[in-house]
Amino acid sequence: MEELLRKSCPNCTASSIKTYAQNVKGLAKVAGLKAVPTNAKWLTGKLLETIKSKPLNQYKRLAITGVKALGAYGKKDQKWHDAMNDATAKYAKKRDSQQRTDREERNWPKEGYRALKTLASTLHSEVEYVEKQAPARVGASDMYEYQRYFVILFYAHHALRGDLGDVRIERKGQNYIYKKGKSWAVHVGQHKTVKSVGAIDIRLAKPVSDALDIFLPMVRANTDHGYLLSTKRGRNKLSRKDMLILLRTTTQDRIGKRLGVQMIRVLKTTEHLKSIDEASELQRELGHSAEMQRRYVSGDSVKSGALERPCRLLGSHQSLA
Repeated sequence: MEELLRKSCPNCTASSIKTYAQNVKGLAKVAGLKAVPTNAKWLTGKLLETIKSKPLNQYKRLAITGVKALGAYGKKDQKWHDAMNDATAKYAKKRDSQQRTDREERNWPKEGYRALKTLASTLHSEVEYVEKQAPARVGASDMYEYQRYFVILFYAHHALRGDLGDVRIERKGQNYIYKKGKSWAVHVGQHKTVKSVGAIDIRLAKPVSDALDIFLPMVRANTDHGYLLSTKRGRNKLSRKDMLILLRTTTQDRIGKRLGVQMIRVLKTTEHLKSIDEASELQRELGHSAEMQRRYVSGDSVKSGALERPCRLLGSHQSLA
């Protein structure tokens, strides 16, 4: 399916193709299939009616997925296109009115975005003993748990999509970490909106940079795959998909809220912004236009006046031009 999607969407980034392929697998499961078929016959009107009954954000994602799958098969079905346009319009209207989606309502922490910092603090207390060990003597299990803490800490300060999963530890490839003065920064040259907003460079927040100073020697001493994140045994690079699963399952298990990157981006945008148009630094970090930023703000913060507070984006959050 990835190859078919790549041929039908030559301008799509590699990360987008992988996401579309995963979504097609998800749509096949909704259709009651164990695997993605080799033709488009399974994309029926009955399946379309099924996804229309789903929550709006899921309806939108599955409708778009159906259109992408049809394109990969070299087919077009106006009913699926109409459903995609309908779902997208409804979603945009809800975003413009700054209402929370059903999924956001279910997963919105009482502390908002700050819940991630609280969780990171808790996880740090559980892995602090690892910091006292020589990097080369840290076991794979301990390194993985420290990695879990690092991932949560990273997203408690920065709201990239899933691009952290593709970051290298040297200046190679498209995404990598590098030193900027005394602190660390991350360069993201391959991401979903790179063709419209360009590469993203972010100076890491001090707590994240300090944690990386501790975590990186462990990675270098115990792995040879060249990437920042590793599987549990440390032998292989942690896939982007598994990094996202790690993020969602950890938040679900520890705070009872399933926080994926989109939810985290909404939380951060809602918490930090007074005027989306003025917040060019956060806008660049998320790889968004001002219009898209505006749609990421949740309604309850607007109603409560939270967005009337001055917008304060700390220097450690700023992107590096």
